[in-house]
Amino acid sequence: MTSVWLILLLVSIMYLFWLQRKQDERALLLARQLCKQQELQLLDCGRNRHCWRKQSGKWRWLTLYQVDFSADGESRYQAELLLSGLRLAAFNLPPHRI
Repeated sequence: MTSVWLILLLVSIMYLFWLQRKQDERALLLARQLCKQQELQLLDCGRNRHCWRKQSGKWRWLTLYQVDFSADGESRYQAELLLSGLRLAAFNLPPHRI
């Protein structure tokens, strides 16, 4: 019986890893699209943390990504991309020099 629980635990860990990789790929794709819309140069996109936040009146499990971009080719700014599952929850773009 313990081997069944061990296999179940291992499969669950693998599934969660796969879901996280899928979410990371989605975040990078969204960051590219959003930077292209704003005519910004995407420098880097990386997962920052997970958290519970109230979004649109409901508590949601969100993943925060830090998106580094440049507007003029010399400066580096940090934006925040929030994903709820694979959906874009918010994209917080700071003031930057054009």
